[in-house]
Amino acid sequence: MPLLLDAPLQRAVGRFVPASLPPTGTFDGQTVLIIGATSGLGLAAAVHFATLGANVIITSRVASRGDIAKQHIEEAAGPSFKGDISCLELDLEHYDSCTDFMIKLKSSLPGPADLDVAIVNGGICSSGKLEKSAQGWEKSIQINTIGSTLIGLLLLGWMRGARDHRSSPAHLVFLTSREHLYPDLNQLSEWSQRKDGILGQVSREENWPSGFWDAEPNYAISKLLLMYTIEEISRLARGPDGDPLVVVNSVCPGMVRTDIGRHISSRSWFHALCVYLTLVITAKSADSGARIYVTAALQPKENHGEFFGYWLAGDLYRRKAATLIDSDKARALQKLVWKEVSEELKANVPELQAGLDGL
Repeated sequence: MPLLLDAPLQRAVGRFVPASLPPTGTFDGQTVLIIGATSGLGLAAAVHFATLGANVIITSRVASRGDIAKQHIEEAAGPSFKGDISCLELDLEHYDSCTDFMIKLKSSLPGPADLDVAIVNGGICSSGKLEKSAQGWEKSIQINTIGSTLIGLLLLGWMRGARDHRSSPAHLVFLTSREHLYPDLNQLSEWSQRKDGILGQVSREENWPSGFWDAEPNYAISKLLLMYTIEEISRLARGPDGDPLVVVNSVCPGMVRTDIGRHISSRSWFHALCVYLTLVITAKSADSGARIYVTAALQPKENHGEFFGYWLAGDLYRRKAATLIDSDKARALQKLVWKEVSEELKANVPELQAGLDGL
């Protein structure tokens, strides 16, 4: 399991020595959207941004959880907090939920120039059993890859039109994972040649990695496919002169104590024990992990398109990513993944068709 075996020393150090200091700077008067912010990393990020003066919009699949999260953020930000906390419903698994959310978001703000930072924080790990979405794709692929790409494109299409009304570009930040460096590129390339493509192959029962040691089936693949679509989103974010109209980045907060591992724990007592030991030994707090969102939201346009991760960044990341991101085979696969995902979204989200054609 990569969860246990990869870079154990770095992960253990990260557990006890924060990779960055508490966030500084100011977001006074700015508006920050955090998708998936009722618990874990998203909730901790909302507290950070509120403490730094931002008005914060969070999303929740269930309204009651959003109300609880709002109260927590307000209390954690303290009596000096003068901003506003609001919550909108959103479920990344369903296309109509994404488009309905955008309608509500647009009506809640004066215009796209008033959204300064958008953080796509949603994601799931599977329970070990193959589950499919209403659209027919395996659920972690549906949510982590397709849903995150959809909401990213909808946000980008709205935010990039505001560049002339801003002194600097807004920011669009995606939660990914260092586990995107683990999939078998040869297997994905082989699947890409099949009639139903990569999305179809990773959603097939005969290809489902259901072995005892497969703690997070399809999770690493879903994150690699997301990195491939983020590459295209980063390209679409640039204006005619090549400058980014919206600064796009992807981040990995490292091993963090959240409840995302509950699906792994539910598989058996052994998996539950492994998750418990991993979190106790190597996982940092959500407060510490969420600092990377603030780091990304403060990046200048020169860092557009970059990946930021604790203990794996810069030249070290580029060396690790040489095969799965930068090789000729990876480049060809990235184009195929983008074609499949964008065609799926164009076919099922009419609101996106004009937006994609206009980017």
